[in-house]
Amino acid sequence: MARAPDKAAVEELQKALAAVKESLGENPSPTIIRRVRAALAGHAEELEGVRAATDPIAMPRASFDPADPKAIGRMVSIALLAQKMVPLEEVKPAYGAGVYAIYYNGDHPLYASISGTETPIYVGKADPAKDDASDSREQGDKLTGRLIEHAKTIRTAEGYANQLPEGLYPIKLGDFTCRRLVCATNAQLVAEKHLIRTFWPVWNSETKACWGMSKHGDSTGTRKNKRSPWDVVHPGRQWALDDEIEDKFTPDEIAQKIEQVLQKYPPRKDHAALLEEMLAGFRQDSDVKEAEASPLGEEAPGPDPDEAGGEDDE
Repeated sequence: MARAPDKAAVEELQKALAAVKESLGENPSPTIIRRVRAALAGHAEELEGVRAATDPIAMPRASFDPADPKAIGRMVSIALLAQKMVPLEEVKPAYGAGVYAIYYNGDHPLYASISGTETPIYVGKADPAKDDASDSREQGDKLTGRLIEHAKTIRTAEGYANQLPEGLYPIKLGDFTCRRLVCATNAQLVAEKHLIRTFWPVWNSETKACWGMSKHGDSTGTRKNKRSPWDVVHPGRQWALDDEIEDKFTPDEIAQKIEQVLQKYPPRKDHAALLEEMLAGFRQDSDVKEAEASPLGEEAPGPDPDEAGGEDDE
């Protein structure tokens, strides 16, 4: 008697899984383990889909868990967007750690399409002074301290305006605004990741377009290496002006990368529509997924720890 088709299919599946397990051998290499785990993860979703299709009781796509890191990231990001924009140059010291977003409102040709929009040019986090800080005072003035540091960096580039090579354009601190949110210790970690994957700001290192603004220039052993894209198009920091440092990319190459990012992720211009977009991630019938790789692709060259100025702040 012929086996029922479903039994035959399940038996073949069991054989295939056994073959995968056997292929690992007794001491598989890390490369093989990663490859098999990645492949199995993809099939696990398909298996669960088949299982759900045979269940007469429907399964929800998701169950809301306020402790889930992704849910926390979305909630904190929305809370950040609820804050008022304030001029970056007017930020004063205040207690608290958390997340922030910096926005551009000027006429620099590289950033014309995001000027005055809801798309930040840079997002970041400020970790607390104490890993177990339970209130803003224990966190220290880390959030405003980071913003004030960025303001000084931009002002330094602004002060170099009269010495810019032909083809480069100045930036002015007065053209920047910011939002900031003091949040519970560690919430800033997942919120920053969510904000980057939502906007892919062109100054963030993960975007791989124009990183380098958050470098400190305190790695003396690396200063003869490549100059970050930010320091190529916004020169002025003394340690990055060393003649022995070569540009990572030309200004035209950087402009092209920025344009590619903004074409794939067009600037958000409406605040209400942006909030609605972010709220969609909470809908249990939604299939919204975050892109984990740069809009320029995983293989696109990005920051190098040996670049002049050391690594970017995270």
